[in-house]
Amino acid sequence: MAQSHTVEPGDSLSYIANMYGATVDEIVALNGIANPNLIIIGDKLNIPGGGDEPAESTETAQTTQVTYTIQDGDTLSHIADNYGVSIEDIAAANGIDDWGYIISGHTLIIPGVAPSTPAPAPEFVSYTPPPLQFPDKPYDPDIEAMIDEFSYDYGVNPNTVKALATIESGWCQCALSWAGAQGVMQIMPGTAQWLEQNVFGYELNEEWSAYDNVKMGVKYLSLLLDSTGGDEHLAVASYYQGLAPTYAGVFYPDTQDYVQMIFRVRDTYWPS
Repeated sequence: MAQSHTVEPGDSLSYIANMYGATVDEIVALNGIANPNLIIIGDKLNIPGGGDEPAESTETAQTTQVTYTIQDGDTLSHIADNYGVSIEDIAAANGIDDWGYIISGHTLIIPGVAPSTPAPAPEFVSYTPPPLQFPDKPYDPDIEAMIDEFSYDYGVNPNTVKALATIESGWCQCALSWAGAQGVMQIMPGTAQWLEQNVFGYELNEEWSAYDNVKMGVKYLSLLLDSTGGDEHLAVASYYQGLAPTYAGVFYPDTQDYVQMIFRVRDTYWPS
């Protein structure tokens, strides 16, 4: 019997694929997903392979751990994907508060992985997203007002934020990336939790509230600007790939394409 899955907040293509014992490529092909970096909350996805129930998670059966030495360019999300565990579990096992900052050469405990089990290759490696296409200019006066408000509050160029939001989500609060990033500026759940606990000191609703989502995104960009000496290009690169690779001087090819597109969009639609 054919299966379907309704996309929910917090879902990602890799999470859905693991749940049903499928691959990201199979789901992308079966559903004709043009941009695998965005899935929409509420959409129904066909799942290949038949069967009635999601594949049972093996996470509860895992009781051991391995260690991993952080390499230049690593991010916590990439390490978690490689080992098939959650960022939350790795952070908890290692006492990591800032999920966006890990140090090359440090050793991490990876919980829930048998020492004899090699780390699976991350599924995103097997799929190359299409090149970024120059987007149409979005129009939503409410979103624009939010961006202007928080950019003023946090000392960020609002035109850069508008361009970043255009590439990230098309100013759509319902946008959900394959990695689980949510909303207008595509806030990752781990980033949201870190901001709530360590920056704002209270809970926000980045899943359903565009206002809270933009507030988080602009604040996070302002922190990245502080961490990169006010360099907009480095801050935007870190927004995409994480701060640790940027500190290490690593810029992936897709990061370079992303940064160039952000500033092309800004200079075209919101020139200073």
